[in-house]
Amino acid sequence: MKPKIILAFLLLSASAWAQPQLNPISQEETSMKTLAAVKDTGWFFKMSCNINTAQTYLKNWAAGGNSSLNVTGIFNGVLNYRYKKIAWDNSLNVAYGRSIVDFGIPSIKTDDRFDFSSKYGQQASEHWYYSCLLSMRSQLAPGYSVMSTGLPNYSAGRISDFLSPAYGVGALGMDYKPNKSFSAFLAPLTYRATFVLNQQLSDAGQFGVTPGKHLRNELGGYVRLLYNNLLVENVTWSSKLELFSNYIKNPKNVDLNWENMFTMKVNKQLSVTIAAQMIYDDDIKITKTPAITDANGAITPANIGPGLQFKELTAIGFSYTFH
Repeated sequence: MKPKIILAFLLLSASAWAQPQLNPISQEETSMKTLAAVKDTGWFFKMSCNINTAQTYLKNWAAGGNSSLNVTGIFNGVLNYRYKKIAWDNSLNVAYGRSIVDFGIPSIKTDDRFDFSSKYGQQASEHWYYSCLLSMRSQLAPGYSVMSTGLPNYSAGRISDFLSPAYGVGALGMDYKPNKSFSAFLAPLTYRATFVLNQQLSDAGQFGVTPGKHLRNELGGYVRLLYNNLLVENVTWSSKLELFSNYIKNPKNVDLNWENMFTMKVNKQLSVTIAAQMIYDDDIKITKTPAITDANGAITPANIGPGLQFKELTAIGFSYTFH
C-alpha cells in the first residue's frame, strides 16, 4: 500500500486514540489491560456470544421482492494471565453467517472469520513490556466469486477455502500499554507464513504462493494497535490495526488489516453490532472488472490486481456475556 495511504490511516487512528478517556470502560469490558487493571495474579476469563437474525416472508407481494432469512453468529473469547511482571493475553474471535435469499436456491455466505492471538509479555518499565506474539487468521468455509445477480458463482470454482488462505504470524518486540484502553505492539523481527492448502488455489498461485506450493514465508516488520473504549453510555468501540512490511520484497508495499466494531447494548440480552473491515495485501489479486465482449466481438480484458477490500456488517440480536 502507498505510504500516503498508510500515513492517512495512522493519523486518523492516532487522533481517535489520543483523545482523553472521558468514559473508560470497566475492567470486565476490555481485554487490553495493564498488569494493575486485573487481578494481581491468576487468570481472567471473558466470553461473549451474539446470535443475530433477520427474516422476510413475501407471498403475492405486488411490489416484488424475495423472502429471505439471515443468521450470523459471533464468538469472542479472552483468557488472560497475570503473575508479578508477567502478562499473557489470549483471544479467539470467530464469526460465521449465511443468508437464504430465496428458499429455492442455495444459501449465501455473508460473514466468515477465524482469528486467534496469543501474546506473552515481561514488564520492562511502567508501560513497556518485552513481548512475543503468535497469531493465526483464516476462514471456516469456502468462498466463491459473485455473479451480476448477487449469487455465488459455484460453477467457477472456489476463490478461497478453509486455511486457504491462512496467515500465521510470529513476532518479537515491545508492547506499549499506557492505559486500559490502548495497546501498541511494535515488532521489528516478524515471521509471517501464508498457507494455501487447497490444491486448486495453490496451483493457480493465489495469495502470493509459488504455483504448486502450499506455503509462503516472509520476514519483516509488524505493528499492531488495539483500542477498546466506551464512547458513550452503552456504546463500545473496538479497533485493531495491523501493518506488515516484507523486508525482502517490496518493503514499501505495506499490508494492512483494519477491523472496527461498534457494539450498542439495548439491554442485557439484546445488542446492535456494526462491524467494518478493510484489507490491503499487494499479493492478493482481485478481479475488479470482468472481461467484456462487445457486440462487434471486441474483447476488453479483465482488470485484475491488488486493491483495497472492504466489508461491513450490521446486526441486531441476542447477546450473552460470561466472565
